[in-house]
Amino acid sequence: MTRYIALLSIIFSLILFAAGCAHKHEHEEIHAETIQQTIWTSKTELFVEYDELAAGQMSGFLIHVTRLADFKPLTQGMATLSFTHQTGESFNVVIDSPARPGIFKTDVAFKSPGKYSFKINLDSKELSDEIALSDIEVIDKKKEQEKGEEEKRGGPQIALLKEQQWVVEFMTELPSKMTLSTSFAAMGELIPVSNAELTVSAPLSGIVSASKPLPFIGKKAAKGDVLAVIEPAAHLQGGIGQLTSAYAEAKNKIVLAQNEYERARRLYEAKAIPKRRLEEAEISLNTAKAAFEPIEKAMADIKNSASDGKIIVRAPISGTVVEVMTSNGRFMDAGQPIARIINTSLLHLRANVAVTEIGNIKLPDKASFTIPGIGEEFRPTRLIAVNDLVDTKSRTVPVIFEVNNQKGLLKAGMFANVLIKTGMEKDAMALPESALFEDEGRHFVFIQLSGEAFERREVKTGVRDKGYVQIKEGIKAEERIVTKGGYYVKLASMSARMPQGHGHDH
Repeated sequence: MTRYIALLSIIFSLILFAAGCAHKHEHEEIHAETIQQTIWTSKTELFVEYDELAAGQMSGFLIHVTRLADFKPLTQGMATLSFTHQTGESFNVVIDSPARPGIFKTDVAFKSPGKYSFKINLDSKELSDEIALSDIEVIDKKKEQEKGEEEKRGGPQIALLKEQQWVVEFMTELPSKMTLSTSFAAMGELIPVSNAELTVSAPLSGIVSASKPLPFIGKKAAKGDVLAVIEPAAHLQGGIGQLTSAYAEAKNKIVLAQNEYERARRLYEAKAIPKRRLEEAEISLNTAKAAFEPIEKAMADIKNSASDGKIIVRAPISGTVVEVMTSNGRFMDAGQPIARIINTSLLHLRANVAVTEIGNIKLPDKASFTIPGIGEEFRPTRLIAVNDLVDTKSRTVPVIFEVNNQKGLLKAGMFANVLIKTGMEKDAMALPESALFEDEGRHFVFIQLSGEAFERREVKTGVRDKGYVQIKEGIKAEERIVTKGGYYVKLASMSARMPQGHGHDH
């Protein structure tokens, strides 16, 4: 990895050198001591370089135009430079087309010294924009111009030419004010809802009939669908014959107990037996009825699900067959499982929250989660429970959420990356995480000071949410930050630095 990074640094340094040479050749008429202005509008980044301005002599102007829509150079169109003297006298200079992509070049001669307002109009199919720059001063003799409006910069500047920015993925933007959620991460697992998972068993012993193929794993079953057909066993043990015999026996016991109760009641009324004998007969009758009720219900169920003496086993719930425990033609004892069905339209998300984070849960119902391999963020519908028992091995507390899964994208048993929100940070100054770099535990960003000058700035970070990071200290709201291509600025900083207060070598 170290060799790979070193190789990238060497390659990019060569690119910087080649682009710098091309840049210098293209602008060889611009002297080393130049004046620079950088203006950003909603559509354009304009970086202007020009010689010191003296009345009665030609001064070279270079205008670099970058489209902020994609941070690429303007490739066609015309630029009109408008100069208005402090006395009101004005003149225009029209550049019909770029000398090369993104660069307009011209020479301007000023008749009179003094202050001029400076404006550039861009007219192109790619964009149209009018940009007012800072006033410029034309002196009456050659001397170094006072840079009264030059920004105060706190550290050495990093040079990255416009030609180098245009050939890579590059972007700068102002910090955003947004509401970020404070949160912490936890590992989770999707599990079935307890009453949506059922194992279907054989009601009586018998042979799984081949006349009805068993369902395959993954088959969708509606409530009441036939899952299996069981043919009665040849012997009585556990089969329909034994149930029929038990039913007849229990029914006969009720008849005998009823007759004994009626006889005891008549004898008691005739004062031939004590009341205790009547009470004993009543108890026997109630016991016989209690023993008969489950057998009667089982017989009713069997009759309702039987066809031609065969037992029809139906799905008790709607769902997906996730396991089949038998096969056609196999003998099954009563109670032996046939298949397992799970309804996944509603799932539970079990998040294993570290015990050290339990005290941070303020809004536990505000959670989201992602599944590896599924490019979508999911949100539980509500919080079900927070367990009161800590797992002694993992030192975590299970927190259960309810998840609506009507689309069927989620499967029981999937692992999830859970983000549980604990609060809100309003009006936070935020940047995309791609703008942030880390060095020995400290974080920094790259500030664009002007078109081709950058500065590395250490920052203090805060909340991270949805790909953004809060910047607590280190930047101002009006500063433009490199959010794409910062790695190239970092490589440029390792190859060479622009001396403070010095114009770029053209």
